[in-house]
Amino acid sequence: MELLSDKPMNIKNITFSCNSAEFIVKLSSSALKQIINECIKAKGNETGGILIGSYSKDGSTALLVEATARPDDSLAGRTTFQRGLKGLKSLLDKRWEAGKYYVGEWHFHPGSSPEPSRDDVESMRRISQDQNYQCKEPVMIILGGCPPLSFTLSGSVFPRGKIPVRLTQEHSLF
Repeated sequence: MELLSDKPMNIKNITFSCNSAEFIVKLSSSALKQIINECIKAKGNETGGILIGSYSKDGSTALLVEATARPDDSLAGRTTFQRGLKGLKSLLDKRWEAGKYYVGEWHFHPGSSPEPSRDDVESMRRISQDQNYQCKEPVMIILGGCPPLSFTLSGSVFPRGKIPVRLTQEHSLF
């Protein structure tokens, strides 16, 4: 996938982890490129989608291989985003057949920090407790800044019934 920018970038896979190594998240370069492209298309509005992937056999590592575009029924503005549902069930059904699952959410904070807002944290806590998601430890990746020129990422895990875990990025973006 080519970036929607005339500035060439060599995007790499990124690993996020926590000190205890209880949670490791690996974001593929193709998923990151999709996130960046969607943020560029949003032109200063928040946007987001879901993260699709799988888990290591021991369950300690989430492997994020796909980031979806925002569903058509999403609501977005300069400082707000509510992800819609249109088309996600059929997409997830197809990915399920290939051994890929809903792993979490990605979100864009245009011109701002990638720190999760109170609304972001509450939304992810609800997702972790909602049995329909079948995801007891959803991941949230937030891209903040002005892509493709400058941006940073944050990664967090929201274990069901526990305090959210902020992850540290181990590898550079480029």
